Amino acid sequence: MAQQPAPTLALGDILEQRQKWVLLGSLMLCMFISALDNSIVATATPRILADLGGFSLLSWVFTVYMLSSVVCVPIVGKLSDMFGRKKFLLAGIATFTFASALVGASPNMLFLIGARALQGVGGGTIFSCVFATIGDLFTPAERGKYMGFFTGTFSMASISGPLVGGVLTDTLGWRWCFYVNVPVAILATYFITRNLPMTKKGGRISQIDFVGAGLLSAATVSLLLALVWAQERFGWASPETLGMFAGSVVLVVLFAFQEARHPEAIFPLLLFRNRVFVQANVLVMLTGAGIFGAIQYLPTFVQTALNTSATGSGIITTPQSLGLLLTSFVGGQMMTRTGRFKYQVIFGGCLILLATVLLHTIGVGEAKWHIVVYMGTYGLGAGLVSPTMSVITQSAVDHMYMGVATSGRQFFMQIGQVLGTAVFGVVLATSFTGAIHDRIPPETAATLSPATLAKFDDPTLSLDPRNFDPVKAEILAQPDGQQHLDAILDAQKHSVAKAVQNIFLGSTLAALGVLVLCITIPEIPLRRSFNSSSTAAGQAETTPLVEVIEMA
Repeated sequence: MAQQPAPTLALGDILEQRQKWVLLGSLMLCMFISALDNSIVATATPRILADLGGFSLLSWVFTVYMLSSVVCVPIVGKLSDMFGRKKFLLAGIATFTFASALVGASPNMLFLIGARALQGVGGGTIFSCVFATIGDLFTPAERGKYMGFFTGTFSMASISGPLVGGVLTDTLGWRWCFYVNVPVAILATYFITRNLPMTKKGGRISQIDFVGAGLLSAATVSLLLALVWAQERFGWASPETLGMFAGSVVLVVLFAFQEARHPEAIFPLLLFRNRVFVQANVLVMLTGAGIFGAIQYLPTFVQTALNTSATGSGIITTPQSLGLLLTSFVGGQMMTRTGRFKYQVIFGGCLILLATVLLHTIGVGEAKWHIVVYMGTYGLGAGLVSPTMSVITQSAVDHMYMGVATSGRQFFMQIGQVLGTAVFGVVLATSFTGAIHDRIPPETAATLSPATLAKFDDPTLSLDPRNFDPVKAEILAQPDGQQHLDAILDAQKHSVAKAVQNIFLGSTLAALGVLVLCITIPEIPLRRSFNSSSTAAGQAETTPLVEVIEMA
């Protein structure tokens, strides 16, 4: 009888503790530069426009990064499952670093947008590989503790990004907001090359489902462009928007058909028969759409209705990141010690719901410390739920699907964020426009021209001196001009408050759905070894582990 080959060990069983800690630091550096870049860009944008021009292309600075990042996430997840994490993680860092240098050296806006697209590919690859590598290094019971480190890293990048971006822009220039990524990425590359083994789980290039990857990419781009352009350009009922939505649906159907017949599917459909995996991803998507999407419009309220500066607005919303940082660490430690998560996510869901209910009540004259408390409450809840969902999606599937499961969570979260931002943008625009016309006094409406009144349909008009000053001068030139200006600005403040209240009403409904999912998601034991996976049905499956083929 032929001798059976000895089973290979999991990556977490191969590395020494020192190597794990060095790798953790390197992965956190990768996460930090990718997350920091997202928060820095908004700060540097005014100087970029002043230097390069191209105001009409401004939205593409953000949109193109999002498109390329979301598209590559599930594809990289599958490929890293087949061919190992190291080569894709290093390729992602190299792509992101090279693209960052190109963005910093951009001679015009079109070049910058192209470099941002390439940067999105690198950033999406980094995010997909970082979280999958955590799953390779630590058992499900341990992951909660270490997921907290990465959630904290992301929070710190969100907090420090605007400050770092402001300092770099004001001292060295906006280009250094992107050049700063290069030395940090080189340092991370060195430690990852030295300490992360090259692994292989099996597969050939000819086995890759390129057709499925193309269909998924086309469906994602069509959906995201429909969401973005419906709000910015065409309108929701336009033939262009409806056509892109219809095209996305057709492409998803074709993708599902392709995945059902391909042996190495990019997104194996069998995962969607796993209740825990599906429920966790629906929860993540609903959180991204209903909670994250709503909070994007809170600074508009703070700056317009409460007359707070952009810096003050950032300070008011900072407790969200601090609360997330705190409970992600505490919750991760608790989950590691107990091996359970159910009560933790239920409590987190309750805090999220409480925060959205409180935010729904805000109005003109609201005490700023109230919003600080509300945002802190939301952060505390999100820190108990979001990192836990990463652990749950990984634990719910066999280890051979670690990359696919991890990238799936990232994919659905980003789709949800774009969907929520687009839908709540429509809520803001329609609610604000309807409210402001009802609140403008008849004498003011009779005095000012329709063209002048129409300019106040933009709730951020008063925040842009270049556009607001001419309008203000025109109104003040009228009889009782100051009275009319005060009346219309007051109407604008109350209308913004009304619109944001409507936004957080929708957010409250989404938070209620999140809580229901937290309550009903099955409790699966978080195993303390790599050799099996607990499915939704509670069955143990044998896990094909990695083969170490090289130690760099």
